[in-house]
Amino acid sequence: MIRKFVDRKDEARTLEELWKKEGITLVLVYGRRRVGKTRLLEEFSKDKKRIFVIFEDKPREYNFKLLSQRVSEFLGFSVEVRDFASLFNLLKRLGGERILIILDEFSYLIKKEGGVLSEISRAIEENKDLNALIVISGSYVSLLEREFFTYSSPVYGRSDANIKVQPLKFRHLFEWFDSSIENLVKIYAVTNGTPKYLEFFSGKNVEDEIKANFFNSSAFLFREARALLSEELRELSVYLAILEAIAKGNTKVTQIANFCYMKENQIVPYLRILGELGIVERVTPLFGKRGIYEISDNYFLFWSRFVNPYYEEIESDFIDGALEDFEANFNQFLGKPFERIAKEFLIELNRGSSLPFRFTKIGKWWHKGEEIDLIGLNDKEKKVLFVEIKWRDLSFKEAKKILKRLERRAELVGLRDYEHYFGIIAKRLEKKEKISGALTFDLGDFK
Repeated sequence: MIRKFVDRKDEARTLEELWKKEGITLVLVYGRRRVGKTRLLEEFSKDKKRIFVIFEDKPREYNFKLLSQRVSEFLGFSVEVRDFASLFNLLKRLGGERILIILDEFSYLIKKEGGVLSEISRAIEENKDLNALIVISGSYVSLLEREFFTYSSPVYGRSDANIKVQPLKFRHLFEWFDSSIENLVKIYAVTNGTPKYLEFFSGKNVEDEIKANFFNSSAFLFREARALLSEELRELSVYLAILEAIAKGNTKVTQIANFCYMKENQIVPYLRILGELGIVERVTPLFGKRGIYEISDNYFLFWSRFVNPYYEEIESDFIDGALEDFEANFNQFLGKPFERIAKEFLIELNRGSSLPFRFTKIGKWWHKGEEIDLIGLNDKEKKVLFVEIKWRDLSFKEAKKILKRLERRAELVGLRDYEHYFGIIAKRLEKKEKISGALTFDLGDFK
């Protein structure tokens, strides 16, 4: 499939603004592997005077040889670069127009030699009159956040901007695929909008494509989750067990610990690290403090639920059990990703002033066995929207029953002095225009 460059308007705008500045400017561009950082930098830099080097997970000598090659190509004559101070000093002496220096996968250098950040910090300090935009990019999210955002770091406060590249939103899939909205939901539910993962799908026979990409031992997406975790983490088996526990509905610390045969105080540090990586998040209800843990990345959620429990069997090409589980439970699984898509949909409507009021806060609510999928609040205006989300086809009668139940639950929230609004978002909604007193949306409204 042809790789497409979709969205990234905000990131590109920030980079262009930094490019227009004078003097030496530093920006950090980071995010998990496969999320599209290098493609963003390629698109941004293609019409600029640039030195673009992609470092590898190899010793300093090898990477500086790579850098020397790129600098030599840029200059038109051979040079040997041994450190950043001499590089910046050389470029400064050339004078002339602004230069773009992209140091992609720089986190490999940090891993091999922690002092490289002090080196580049000193080089910037000694060459402030160099007219260049320096982009440091990398995939080791926790490492880069620790190094750039910790007060004791030599580069703390040094960068003019920090751009964290995130997966694409659901709405961006309309630019990527010519397919039904239901198919796009399924694709998003297993890829999380990660550009590299989207490349494995055509959007035609989606469930067959899922089977081919996840239940095949030679497939990229089958092995990717373990590869990513192995890069960032030790004790891989513990993290895999935690993710499987959460994917199977064990969302409280006690439940997760019991599933993993560990103590609660042992589990918490692992959950914190998974949170730092953006894989797991702690979700608290509106008006509550006791949170639960969810896998926030749809790819890891799907992989942990349907692939990891059968990993050895799939490796041995014994996939019947995994496929049976997938075919029986995939539709039910789609409920959680659809909730996230519906939340994104409401936030977009909110930005466009397409709702009865503009909410300033949105989240879930639950208490003593009762739950509301989404609540949008505006405390200043004293208005609240209660929304139920269903990944299924709803008849007119079913929708009315759900709204009645939602009104009862809304009373339990206790916002009696607020003006109440109600809504349903479903896969398909029969006679939605005839359902009075509520906002009604289905897949037909998403595009």
